[in-house]
Amino acid sequence: MNPAFSPAHGQRLFPRLWMLVAGVVALGAVARLGMWLSYAGVSRGNELLWPALLQGARYDLVAGAICALLVGLLTTPVWLAGRREQAVRGAQWLLVALLLLFALLSVCEHFYYAFYKTRFDPIVFGMFEDDTSAILETVWDDYPVIPGVLALALGGAALGWAVPRMGRWLGARWPTGSARWARVLLLVVQCLLLLLLARGTVGTFPLVRRDVTVSADPFVNALVLNAPLTLYRAARIRAKETDINADPLVGVHRLGFATLQQAATAAGLPSGEPEQIHRALFPVAPGHARPLAESPHVVVGLMESFGQDLLYTDGPGNDVLGRLRGELAHGYQFENFISGQNGTHPTLEYLLLGTPITPLANGRNARLAFDTSAALPFKRAGYRTAFLYGGGSDWRELGTALPQQGFDQVYDARDIRKRFPAAHGTDWGLYDAYLFHFAQELLTQADARGERLFLVLLTTTNHPPFELDTPRPDLPLDPNALGPRALADKTELRKMLATYQYQADEFGGFLQQLRQGPLGERTLVAAAGDHNLRSHYHYDLPAEQVDVDRVFAYLRVPKAYAPPGDGPDVRAFAGHGDLMPTLVSLALPGERYFATGRNLWERSSDGSQALAQFERLYTAEGMLSPLVAPKLHVWRDPRHIAVEGQAPDAASAAQVQRVAAGVALRDWYIREQVLRLRR
Repeated sequence: MNPAFSPAHGQRLFPRLWMLVAGVVALGAVARLGMWLSYAGVSRGNELLWPALLQGARYDLVAGAICALLVGLLTTPVWLAGRREQAVRGAQWLLVALLLLFALLSVCEHFYYAFYKTRFDPIVFGMFEDDTSAILETVWDDYPVIPGVLALALGGAALGWAVPRMGRWLGARWPTGSARWARVLLLVVQCLLLLLLARGTVGTFPLVRRDVTVSADPFVNALVLNAPLTLYRAARIRAKETDINADPLVGVHRLGFATLQQAATAAGLPSGEPEQIHRALFPVAPGHARPLAESPHVVVGLMESFGQDLLYTDGPGNDVLGRLRGELAHGYQFENFISGQNGTHPTLEYLLLGTPITPLANGRNARLAFDTSAALPFKRAGYRTAFLYGGGSDWRELGTALPQQGFDQVYDARDIRKRFPAAHGTDWGLYDAYLFHFAQELLTQADARGERLFLVLLTTTNHPPFELDTPRPDLPLDPNALGPRALADKTELRKMLATYQYQADEFGGFLQQLRQGPLGERTLVAAAGDHNLRSHYHYDLPAEQVDVDRVFAYLRVPKAYAPPGDGPDVRAFAGHGDLMPTLVSLALPGERYFATGRNLWERSSDGSQALAQFERLYTAEGMLSPLVAPKLHVWRDPRHIAVEGQAPDAASAAQVQRVAAGVALRDWYIREQVLRLRR
């Protein structure tokens, strides 16, 4: 045999490959420890960390072995060609690059968790669909980019110095065997061992398909996977959720139902026939249709990062409401309103299209017309329909998608600037004052023409990096009012409070102007936060998960359109899916709409419930999560749930299955519609 191909030379590569495996395991442990120290809270004992570290090490071995095999495959052809030194050096540089990539992903996920309160999930890919430059500027302003780059460079330099030396030191001591057959055997054994580690188990299924549950505490379970695997999982979930292929039952199966009939039965329908499902998904609002001239204008506001928990800190020294405080008594403020999704665009699509699939109306789907659109009942009733956004209509292809969904006009920053040349704002959009002034003019002009307007507006000011050049000096703010779990940087915290206060005050001014003018008695207004503010508190999860999911919500209904009785139960759980059924029922009796929830004036047979991100169901008993094989986290008090979940009682299990079935049917209907429209 040519000495260049001798199996003894293979032993020079393997010390480097095992160094890579060991490095991945070490980085994984450091990343978990960092997550634990930063986010575990004081209520957890350190003994809960060990199961996550031990099971996590198994997943790190999988990731490390896969990387080692990849390095081996890439360098083996070079080695076989007789260029042994180049193969070894190549393996060393690949080792350094992969370890740096692992470290970079771990650090990014650490800060991602601080913001979104979850490990990498499909929202992470929204960076490439959102205003990428604005996101990068926010990252630059709010996160330690320069220290991070310097640390990465220093880490790379340290690895570049240490890896060759450690490789030579290990290579000199690596067992090679004296006989040729022993060297071959050792080479084969190491290859097989790497393959076994990459699989993670000797069982039927590889480890990456196994359950990561090691505790009744969801936070501990969330620590198990490393950053590359959570990113891979997020990519897989996103592909399954958004890739609408030939099988419209993908979502039905994901939610635990074998067939459409099984989901329909669980939802309480007599059959799974498409016509029966369609009738259930498109009910008719009770009552007789009223003439357009007697119908109200309808305004729906989606408020940027308008979480509920900051309202608990409102007081004389920390006025976060401004003019909104005086308007709350003229409507209904919901105390337990749960955000349907964890991002602005996903929540907007859920509100307007009723879709559990997001992003839906992007790319090739941006020109499809969905009959689930919230604008269509108003369009059929003769309303003029409009969408108003303080940013650019090219964001998430809104200018292309929304006209297909029954919106007559999409107004954006360019339209606002034409009317108010002095309008200015942040990278995300014009300041909310101009948005609300423009909305007021749209309503006034429509009313003067004898039209009825259905207007959806989306604010932008209360968004990182929380820039504001028009603060409210007469409204005091006190970061200390947020207590010990608040962000330590008081300067940054004050900026967050200022934009939150500004949005609330401007919305209050809009409501005040409506109420005091002639439009007040013929305009319905519904508003809700799109998601929580996110980075102002260090949450103890999952105990404080409800504070993460709960957002501000408000409904103003003039007396002429309010049903008799005491009004809605503002303490009951509700969500974005309930807004459009409520507004259609109030404004458009006799009109058909897409059933994403309940009319808040009516009492549900399932009682108080709200769904967060299609995986957490809040009820009077507690939080049930996930929808498939759920655990019940009972209430400790109105703002805390039990950390450890328990098996739900029969009534709760049946309730969560009905909710899952409803989501499954809507998922099926939208996928089926996409496939039909593409033909």
